Amino acid sequence: MKQIEEVVSNLNEQEEQTFQAFIVTTLEEAAEAQRRVSYFKDRQAEIDAIIEQQIEPFLKKIEMIKEWGKEAKKEFMEKESYYATTLEQYLRSEVEKQVEAGKKPKKTLALPYGKISLKKQQPEFVKDEEKLFEYAKQSGLIKVKESTDWAEVKKQCQIVNGVMVDGNGEVIPGVQVVERDDKFEIKLD
Repeated sequence: MKQIEEVVSNLNEQEEQTFQAFIVTTLEEAAEAQRRVSYFKDRQAEIDAIIEQQIEPFLKKIEMIKEWGKEAKKEFMEKESYYATTLEQYLRSEVEKQVEAGKKPKKTLALPYGKISLKKQQPEFVKDEEKLFEYAKQSGLIKVKESTDWAEVKKQCQIVNGVMVDGNGEVIPGVQVVERDDKFEIKLD
């Protein structure tokens, strides 16, 4: 820290001695102004170098601490994952029991430390863009840049028996419907 203070102090002293109102009106004065700009840029670079030297050991320590933190948390993250998985399995089995009993399944469970739930997810669509684009083009479901207007295709079509069909019952080419399980969530209070 002393180095920085010394450099700044020296700069301030030199500036007080040399600073006067300076107006560039000649080529010689322009050269002098440029020299001064260069001088002050060099002094700034010296300060930056000192700053980097002073910070470097701390950055190394910060990285060491971060690495230590990752290692220290690893065990707890694995255990958290294990217990989250057991909670998910429990909730899924409870929902399955309710379905087997003919009841409407309750997919949220309130516990002392928060709630666990199964959230319905949209199906994942695996698309063959070329086939889908040809269909969309014929059906007028394209955007100006000539790409499939996927939002409009989804709006005008339905999923029937695992396939996507349009209003006429025609199977949409280039789309494979992959149903997904409900997404598991843990909400802590």
